[in-house]
Amino acid sequence: MSLLRLPANPLAEPEGRKKLGGLLRRWLIRLGIAVLAIIALYELFEVAVQIATTYLWFDSVGAGSVYRKEIWSKVLLFTVFAVIAAAIGGGTLIAARKARPRLATNPQNDVFRNTFRRYEPRFAWLLVLAAIVVPGVNIGQRAAARWQTYLLWSHAQPWHQKDSVFHKDISFYVEVYPFHVAIDSLLISAVQYGLVIAVVAGYWYGGWRVRGGRQKVTRNFVILLSVLCAAYVLLKGIGYWLARYAATTSSQGPVTGAGYTAVHALVPSKYVMVVIAVLCAAALIANAAVVGRARMLVGALATLLIAAMVIGVGWPKLFYRLREAPSQASVDLSEIARNQAATMTAFGLEHNVTTVPYNSTNTTDSAQVLKLAGSTAQIPVLDPNKMSPTFTVKQQLQPYYRFKSTLDIGHYNLPGAPGEDVALATRGLNLSGIPSSSWVNTHLVYTHGYGIVAAPTSKMDAATESPIFLNGGMPPAQDIPVTRPQVYFGQGFPSGSYAIVGQPKGSHQNIEFDHPGAKGSSDSAHTTYRGNGGIPIGSTLRRFLFAVQLNSPSILFSSELNSASQLLEVRNPRTRVAQVAPWLKLDGDVYPAVVDGKIKWIVDGYTTSNKYPDSQMINLRSATNTTLTQNGASVSQPSVGVNYMHNSVKAVVDAYTGKVTLYAWNQQAQPDPLLKAWEGVFPGLVKPQSSIPSALLSQMRYPTDMFNVQRTLLAKYHVTGAANFYSGNDFWTVPTDPTVAAAKKINAKGSSSSGSSPNQPASYITMSADGYGKPRYSLSSPMVTYNGRDLAAFLSVDAQPGPDYGKFTVLEFPSEGGGESPSQVQNDIESDTTITEALTLQRGGQSNVVLGTLVAIPVAGRLMYVEPVYTQSSGSQSFPILRHVIALYGNGAPSFDNDLQGALAAAAKSPGTAG
Repeated sequence: MSLLRLPANPLAEPEGRKKLGGLLRRWLIRLGIAVLAIIALYELFEVAVQIATTYLWFDSVGAGSVYRKEIWSKVLLFTVFAVIAAAIGGGTLIAARKARPRLATNPQNDVFRNTFRRYEPRFAWLLVLAAIVVPGVNIGQRAAARWQTYLLWSHAQPWHQKDSVFHKDISFYVEVYPFHVAIDSLLISAVQYGLVIAVVAGYWYGGWRVRGGRQKVTRNFVILLSVLCAAYVLLKGIGYWLARYAATTSSQGPVTGAGYTAVHALVPSKYVMVVIAVLCAAALIANAAVVGRARMLVGALATLLIAAMVIGVGWPKLFYRLREAPSQASVDLSEIARNQAATMTAFGLEHNVTTVPYNSTNTTDSAQVLKLAGSTAQIPVLDPNKMSPTFTVKQQLQPYYRFKSTLDIGHYNLPGAPGEDVALATRGLNLSGIPSSSWVNTHLVYTHGYGIVAAPTSKMDAATESPIFLNGGMPPAQDIPVTRPQVYFGQGFPSGSYAIVGQPKGSHQNIEFDHPGAKGSSDSAHTTYRGNGGIPIGSTLRRFLFAVQLNSPSILFSSELNSASQLLEVRNPRTRVAQVAPWLKLDGDVYPAVVDGKIKWIVDGYTTSNKYPDSQMINLRSATNTTLTQNGASVSQPSVGVNYMHNSVKAVVDAYTGKVTLYAWNQQAQPDPLLKAWEGVFPGLVKPQSSIPSALLSQMRYPTDMFNVQRTLLAKYHVTGAANFYSGNDFWTVPTDPTVAAAKKINAKGSSSSGSSPNQPASYITMSADGYGKPRYSLSSPMVTYNGRDLAAFLSVDAQPGPDYGKFTVLEFPSEGGGESPSQVQNDIESDTTITEALTLQRGGQSNVVLGTLVAIPVAGRLMYVEPVYTQSSGSQSFPILRHVIALYGNGAPSFDNDLQGALAAAAKSPGTAG
């Protein structure tokens, strides 16, 4: 019996294993689907939290409508183009699957395709889903990223100016044309996805084969490809039609714009390519409908490719080389003239530049020169770019405070000193200096900085050789009255930092640290935020949302939060404005101002474009790159090309409440149609200039990045004649900062330094535009000849709001004897043995020499250069102390003294200053 039982049913075990394997596969599939569903739900949850918390932030700054419009425009664009791309992708795969030939595959010669065909019915739905989702999501995301382009297109406003080639309104190029190009590009990408899917699916389903059989490409596959290629070629034809308009910003000639080649070869070539593309598309459609031959498909595509290379690329290049390049001096003069006019208009320089031939008069009396120097300019000895460490040591008070790496310059009416240039900085919060960096301390207790520190730029304390503080100390002395000194929003707050503030009405529990007590006192003041600039998070739901968004469970579970708690986030004023108005480019130098006792941050906003016809394209980063951007004191602009730029918005952020207010700027003197279009997109977001309070208006100034771009352009565009412009004989350039290399050389015991110096930053100084008349608050810079050696001009712009705001004065020096460039002056200083020996002594021991900015001011027909010299020890608590002042007037020798007046007097008497 036992022997009979041994051979059990041989099918029982395999059948059991088969059932077990099937069950396991089903559970694995279900588990995989569940995991995918959980991942999808988690991603959707994160997106929902992000949208909800972002909307709450926008609502807290009164810009909820901005975010709603952004979201709905993104949803609209995503939906439309995702559906189109999904339809093309899914439809292509379904068509390829239905058109598969009924062919038997050889398992030995076609292993992969045979395996695919065996299992394909089980996951066909997954393939179709992928063909729908992948193109749909990718194209939809790309379309959603063009939401600003779409909104500008939908709210285009006429500019009432036309280009010289196609005679279309400028609004077409700046506001309409970019979206047309975007649509064509997105549709082409969607069709390209379809072509890729068709080729891949055609291989797996047998539409085309590498080997085996006589027919390697089936007719149905040819028809499918012909339809897709016809759509692709037709869209390329539309692209060629649109590309004609790019001729207005062509860079092929000597200047940006529709040059000789663009007009006579590039534009005609696009017309020809449009015709060829339409004919090729018609041939492909005919091939799909009637012929169905692969040769016709390949022939049509090859025709278009050859035509694109020969007519679209080769012809314009050959025309330029043989016709335009040898004759540019004559054939491009009309385009240069158009470029000059368009550039001056596009960058706000038209009718705003006055050129004055500048030379010394017969009066060379040193006493008169000295008198003019003292009465027409507030010559700085406190360099805002070097003295921040002094402010830190003298006014930091505690390690949880800090100052910006460079100081800002304001212009204030002080008792006995109306219109005084003042260096100032807010005492910001230094989160890394908090004594105990617990979550409560970091986010609930140490929530804000305190006060503003200010000192005049034109004088220093003779006894301490340090700034004379107008505002400072604790409790603060205040020549500039500040009634609300708390700084809850400032430049020192890093990205992602947040604070939770607020107590219910009637509560007397003040847990926020306000400021330390007076010197020698152990008592400190505490306060509670009473503003309304935060996001209310008193409810459990909101606390949960922000606990997830900020990845901080303490927000949900902390017992310190209450029904009146507010969350303060996005605390950097520049970032705050960028969130509210992402269509603006923002100046890299954000500065504080005291307005009616409150601290405000002022951010200059620019409307820009790279589609303005015939205007010169300029790289924004290169044009604004100076010593200040390289050392991080000013935010670098993006490396993008622009050929239209207007400072049409002044944004103001309250340092206490965080309120963001946008004001239209200078629209009567320089109307900006692009701003008008954006005002149509976001009605009510930008307030009229007339609503700016007078106290705030007086603190606004001409922005640095705008000036840097304009001085870069004026280096060439001060030349008026087209022929002279082409020759380039009178071009200038922006001077490099000579003190950078000089300071390295002095402190490196005379060894030479390597690397090129950045551009010299412009200076805010109250001075006379011509060195004789009434001083005005100005932003100025010398200009040098194209080789960088000789002084060419001095550029200044009225920086204070008023009837002359934004007016440039260009003092043009004679080619010989007009004065020395900044690099020549610095070379004279380094060549003077008296000065170098003194600086070498100052560098002795553990001290370094700190060279202040070489500032230039016009005085009686020449430039007066002034360079303060500081010393700073190498200790952690060291700071620059003013030791000497160097001055040079005209072509004279540099003078060296312990104070400004002595240096100026010696410079005015120096041989070589006479005319």
